[in-house]
Amino acid sequence: MAPIRELALHLLLQKENNVPFPVLLEQAYAKIPESGHNTQEKAFLMALCYGVLRNCGLLRQIFLPVCKKKPNPAMETCLCLALYELFFLGKSEYAIVNEYVELTKRQAGQAKAHALNAILHTILKDKERVEKELADFQEQIKTPIPGNQIPGKKSLRRLHQLADLPELFTDNLHRTFYQRIVEESFSAPLPAFRINRQKEMDLPRELVRISPGIVFLPEPDTTAEHAKQTEQTRQIEQAKQTERAKSAAELKRLAKQGFISRQGIASALFAEIIAQFISENNLADAPLWDMCCGRGGKSLALLEKNIHVSMASEPSQARLDEFAKELQRLHLPAPQIIQGPAEECIPKSLLQEFPLILLDSPCSTSGTIARNPEVKYRITKESLAEILQTQEKLLKLAHAHLQEKGYLFYCTCSVFDSENKGQLKQFLADFPAMQLMHEEYLIPSALNSQLKGHDILYYAILQKK
Repeated sequence: MAPIRELALHLLLQKENNVPFPVLLEQAYAKIPESGHNTQEKAFLMALCYGVLRNCGLLRQIFLPVCKKKPNPAMETCLCLALYELFFLGKSEYAIVNEYVELTKRQAGQAKAHALNAILHTILKDKERVEKELADFQEQIKTPIPGNQIPGKKSLRRLHQLADLPELFTDNLHRTFYQRIVEESFSAPLPAFRINRQKEMDLPRELVRISPGIVFLPEPDTTAEHAKQTEQTRQIEQAKQTERAKSAAELKRLAKQGFISRQGIASALFAEIIAQFISENNLADAPLWDMCCGRGGKSLALLEKNIHVSMASEPSQARLDEFAKELQRLHLPAPQIIQGPAEECIPKSLLQEFPLILLDSPCSTSGTIARNPEVKYRITKESLAEILQTQEKLLKLAHAHLQEKGYLFYCTCSVFDSENKGQLKQFLADFPAMQLMHEEYLIPSALNSQLKGHDILYYAILQKK
């Protein structure tokens, strides 16, 4: 497994790279030799990378007090990897320490390897205390901040350091998310699916419904009662695992045949909400422009609900290719698809106007931090300022092409106030004819505690009076 650990180190040292981390991960997979263990090695690489990205704030609390001087990035990352395997994966102490000493020696030389060896041995000598400290930190993370309380900057920074959130997050988070985003950032989202309600089907019984059209596959029960390892409970657990594996296989089959689609809970809920709003206002046949459709998830959900998505635009051809494949898989009517920035999609000579516009705006993606934990390292003040300018430009464009009495649906997967309420406050001041009808954060874990880690989405419905 040593080459896998080396790959993990190289990947994590690129976490601030503008290339999306899943793309870097795919590139790393190509370097793993084909063998009978290929699948396990890929799974181990992913577990290491995302485990460290999610937990490096906690891991730093363990090793920084023991360091005589601040470690360089390579050594710090090796320490995080080693401690994650020791304290979160329960690996053999001797083997792990030896692996990372050798890896550090190759990467940073003998002196750094000696230092890493000393740090790990110092920590492991007091392993029980460290485990208790980790448990205390995890309890602190789960303790909600009272709704009527705004914590001091110092205590807030201390909380955010446990999740390794940069100061940019502390300064920009909507107060709703001071503690919630810290807790959620440690959770990987469970698989969730949007049901194509134009087709009738029998779904696996293990699925949990969030709404008539949205389901998720829950984790197996791991409570203390079920953890007693009698022969009977072992058999029950084994049967549950077998049933879960069958369900996963059945879900793949249903997806292939277009009965269901993998989609985040908040995104699928948003599509349900606006589809219902459009239907209640007798506008199901009114043409809708999806200004920044991406891979088309929200447009596909609307088309399944018989909403007339007439045009979809997106700068990335690769994303549009995926959208086209999904339209085929689901046998849905294809809207006019235009590749390019939204402002270039409608010739000025046409001045086309729409009664319905969906603006799923480019954003910081701060609300996806659990699914994409590298996000916290990629957002900078400069990139956030550029995003705010882009959002402002797209909102003005939407206003220009929205019919009188038409509706604009604005959304982001951000928890930064400046991209949501703050952005709309300025927009409404600039365009008094626009009226804010409703705004809301969609927080999946507020619906079901098992849904921690799903993206958090903000949306607003506006009308042009």
